[in-house]
Amino acid sequence: MVAHPSARIGWAATLLFAAFGCVEVESLLISAGAPVTGAVRGQITDCGTGVVGITLVFKVSQHRPDQAHPVDVQIGPVTTGRDGSYLVEIGPAFAVPGPATVQLGVSGTGSGSDIAGGTLQFALGQPARDTLRLDADLGARNNRC
Repeated sequence: MVAHPSARIGWAATLLFAAFGCVEVESLLISAGAPVTGAVRGQITDCGTGVVGITLVFKVSQHRPDQAHPVDVQIGPVTTGRDGSYLVEIGPAFAVPGPATVQLGVSGTGSGSDIAGGTLQFALGQPARDTLRLDADLGARNNRC
């Protein structure tokens, strides 16, 4: 049996796509939802004493040329524990391995502004491989200590 000419063209197109399209497809898959993660931990204090139950929000930003979409998201709210500490794993959609900017904001304190920030390295896989530490003393920040 002889294949119809259009069937041969279809197979050829499929092989060309498979040969030359893999890199782009792989990059798109990573940035579209593969587990790219990092973690942020720290402690919120007031003149050195841990603040229990304060609400935190994390602003994550990553703009790289190899992304399908830039990342500009808010993660949270997250609440501090008994000693004012927190730990949150961050893995936003469309993030790719590499650096991302993280800003820590405290809500419910009247100011609602960013109080600390840093760079987090996203990596493939879970659990998160890199941990950014963001501590803040609200009393020292407001010159009350």
